[in-house]
Amino acid sequence: MRVTRFLAVLVLALVAVAAGALLPASPARAQLMSYRAAPGGQPPTDRVIVKWRTEGVAAVQIDSAAGRAQRLTDTSGLALAPLRTIADRLDVYRLPVAVGGSTLQRTLEHLKTNPAVQYAEADERRYILAAPNDPRYAAGSDANGSWSGQWYLGDPNATTPAATGAVSAWPTVTGQNLIIAVIDTGVDATHPDLGAFASGGKLLPGYDFICNDSGALCQGTATNNTYLVANDGGGWDADPTDPGDWISAADLTRSDNFFKGCGDGTNHDQPIDSSWHGTRVAGIAAAMTNNGVGIAGVAPGAYILPVRVIGKCSGYISDIVAGMYWAAGVSNAAITNVPANPFPAQVLNMSIGAHTTCTQTEQDAVTAITQAGHLVVAAAGNDGGPVSAPANCTGVLSVAGIRHIGTKVGYSNVSSTASAISIAAPAGNCVNLNTTHPFTLPCLYSIETTSNSGKTVPGTSTYTYALLAPGYTGTLLNEGSAGTSFAAPIVSGIAAMMVQANVNLNAAQIIARMQAGATAFPVPAVPATGGICHVASLAKDSSGAYTDIQGSDCQCTAATCGAGMVNAVNALAQALVPQVSLVTSVDSASVGDSVSLDGSGSTAATGHTIASYAWSTDPAVAIENQTSAKARFVMPGLRPVAVTLVITDDLGRTASAQKTIYTGLLPAGRSGGGGFPAWALALLAAALVATRLGLGRRAARPARPARRAQRTGNWN
Repeated sequence: MRVTRFLAVLVLALVAVAAGALLPASPARAQLMSYRAAPGGQPPTDRVIVKWRTEGVAAVQIDSAAGRAQRLTDTSGLALAPLRTIADRLDVYRLPVAVGGSTLQRTLEHLKTNPAVQYAEADERRYILAAPNDPRYAAGSDANGSWSGQWYLGDPNATTPAATGAVSAWPTVTGQNLIIAVIDTGVDATHPDLGAFASGGKLLPGYDFICNDSGALCQGTATNNTYLVANDGGGWDADPTDPGDWISAADLTRSDNFFKGCGDGTNHDQPIDSSWHGTRVAGIAAAMTNNGVGIAGVAPGAYILPVRVIGKCSGYISDIVAGMYWAAGVSNAAITNVPANPFPAQVLNMSIGAHTTCTQTEQDAVTAITQAGHLVVAAAGNDGGPVSAPANCTGVLSVAGIRHIGTKVGYSNVSSTASAISIAAPAGNCVNLNTTHPFTLPCLYSIETTSNSGKTVPGTSTYTYALLAPGYTGTLLNEGSAGTSFAAPIVSGIAAMMVQANVNLNAAQIIARMQAGATAFPVPAVPATGGICHVASLAKDSSGAYTDIQGSDCQCTAATCGAGMVNAVNALAQALVPQVSLVTSVDSASVGDSVSLDGSGSTAATGHTIASYAWSTDPAVAIENQTSAKARFVMPGLRPVAVTLVITDDLGRTASAQKTIYTGLLPAGRSGGGGFPAWALALLAAALVATRLGLGRRAARPARPARRAQRTGNWN
């Protein structure tokens, strides 16, 4: 009895363990964040995104968005107007009225009661992650030649340990040029350090994905369509030029409150000049280098694909996600009248965000794009709170901002979960503020980049000093650019160089190798002003601002600022290491079974080859073709065998992988129903045999009176 019960319990436990191993881990839900341009959280909206099921008995069979809208209207009782389809069975609808808060959540839950709806969520807004409106980030100049230049491209040293070493990494980069998509406000195509690809510049033909204000007929010119957000008089088109995103006093006093909360100042009610945000981001990532003008880009060999998704004040997720799919060249037949992208980007930079969780729409886009072999890089945000969206989406390379000495800048968001931030990079910090004499005391550690002198619409820059060129901001070469928006393109440029060095790397491998090459955060002799960085709380005040932030610099840890400080030299060295692919014919085998080994899927970096293969086992067994890409051995006994493959490339760089082959009592390759391993099924079989033989099964034997009657033959 005890043996049988033990076997039964053990088998059930093993089956549970095996079944649990087949279930994917639930991704940690990212936390909320704060952003200065959206006080009090997301504004009410009358736009929702609905994803319909495509498989199973509940799959929707209606092909048109209008038909699907009618079905949802019939089942929900809400009069939903179809706006457009942005992916397969992914629609944008308009609600009868704009709602927010708990009312919006109840509305979404009501829509999700339809069994054909996979998910429904608000078409939220995203914002450029501009530098905080804080006096310490005031601009300097190069009047006396004392500024620190592009310090973040140099090698780390005692003064600037956060420098990336990008210039030192340049000679190690070989292979084809890569493309970085800048998903942002658009670009200044006339900038002397960018310029159109057709004219020898860096800007590839991009696209404008900002729809009209109604959210429908994005490419149409229907009556009463307005383009207040787009600000260029049209919807989706092939012109990603930035027309300016200024907010005027007239905008802020519109009777319809269209731009309410979009202004500058404490109450967000003051005008704002155009940011030229996308142009700045593009220049950091890949401005023309060694051309005698302006600055050098982090990735001199990369090209920029401008994708315009943010207009005046903000942009909608539906436009942003459409731009993401297009930028990556991921097939999306549901978007009509948009030509296929002839230049898919390997790296997508998103220096945009909002204080919210990653929506399912964004997560699906990130997942599809990364699975297709592309990398999404996103800025953590500038609130001193938890990480913004889309940086908090699973699979994104998220970037926190650090000062030149390696401490976190006060404004940078921090991790609210163990993996919410991937890595840290320079974000700029004008620590030597001098508003009285700005031309005599420049901002020493800004992130210098391309911009435009226009306060509203694009303008031709005037300049005073020899180092300046038309297209750079005003008369200031070093204008004090700062923010995680500018840390992200530094990382995007390094990631592009990594892919350029090894085209076989996927998104997860790029992130892992960049993290493996990161420099540890320094521990200063004098503690940082804000002490040790801590995880910001989720508590907010009535204005929507976080109540637990660190407004001054603090000491980073891996839990709050990512794996360390990005280091281009180390990242490139990690990228050049060959990749091991170890495939076995079975996961478990019995004594005498043949086990085939295959390492032919292993790859070397761009321009290199695998020179040798070396197979070994523990315990040691005879291996046929031990130094070939494919080998085999015979399972020696009832114990696991650990198989190791070491590969070496033509420059002597090595990499290894290991896999264990388990023993089983069933023929090799036979795992039984449900994919359970042979050893678990063997124990199950033993338990069944024990049950069949009646070993110790007291409950299965007749009661004593019955047994006595059985012996006497009297059952009455």
